[in-house]
Amino acid sequence: MRILFVLGIIGFALLAVTSSFTQQEEYPPTSVPEPFELNWKITEGDTLFYETVLAEIGESEFEFEAGDMFKDTNDSLDIDELSRIQEETGDKLRNLLANTDFVTQLYPSSVFADVINIEMVGKRNEDDAANEFDQGFASVMTGVVLRGSVNTNGTLHSFWLKSGQKNLVALLFELPDGPVKAGDTWTLSNVNFVGNDQNFICLEAEKRNIVRLTEIQEVDGELIAIIDYDIREYVLGDFQAPVFFGEGGDPSKTTMEFSFQARAEFSIDQGKWLSYNGLLALESSGVMNSNSKQQFALIERE
Repeated sequence: MRILFVLGIIGFALLAVTSSFTQQEEYPPTSVPEPFELNWKITEGDTLFYETVLAEIGESEFEFEAGDMFKDTNDSLDIDELSRIQEETGDKLRNLLANTDFVTQLYPSSVFADVINIEMVGKRNEDDAANEFDQGFASVMTGVVLRGSVNTNGTLHSFWLKSGQKNLVALLFELPDGPVKAGDTWTLSNVNFVGNDQNFICLEAEKRNIVRLTEIQEVDGELIAIIDYDIREYVLGDFQAPVFFGEGGDPSKTTMEFSFQARAEFSIDQGKWLSYNGLLALESSGVMNSNSKQQFALIERE
């Protein structure tokens, strides 16, 4: 039970990782009216490297609240112990994020035509033995932590990924399928932040998923697409304890809200991000009370 709970918290915290983003320098817009294809342009033998920021902003709060949901399982379930495990897990994850460097590389696939491979690698940036803990836990964010692919036209290629990894690939590397012009919008169809199972009975749900080409700028003869992201997922409902926890517990009123806002600059001519800055926020209440914010950024490395 303890292992399952810790693994669940790890997955939940990794996903949670607000409403503002880094301001970009303003340039005069171009008068070119026609739509453009936003495609990845990485030639064979070349590799794009991005320093990848997945940094927690401020102090995150996580608290396990069981209430009366487990009232018939007092002899077999130690709520205080679960809360302690959850708190320790959150502390370890925050320490690991703060002391891990992530680099993402993009390069043409040698197997699939017109496909760009994506690999994100995490590396501990300190050797202080005092900060080391169980190697199995640390391995969550070291080595290759993300491996996926997109088509050169920006659509998702690696459909086989788990939801959390598809979220990252789509948020950071998915582009519109087809030509777009200033003012056009599209959705990231492979982004789903909220993930509940049969124990959650949904009573209210809202979803907004808008990506907008705000404007096309011309800087020193180079065409740059300014893209804004506005994504929100919200659910409210009752969480009923699983059968193996016992019967008779009252359902817990649960809410969960994810929001993601970002601004990015994509070079139409070079076929790559020039900058990408976003903020992901999570607020939830009920079984899990949490409040966290995480920065997402891509910084090209020469």
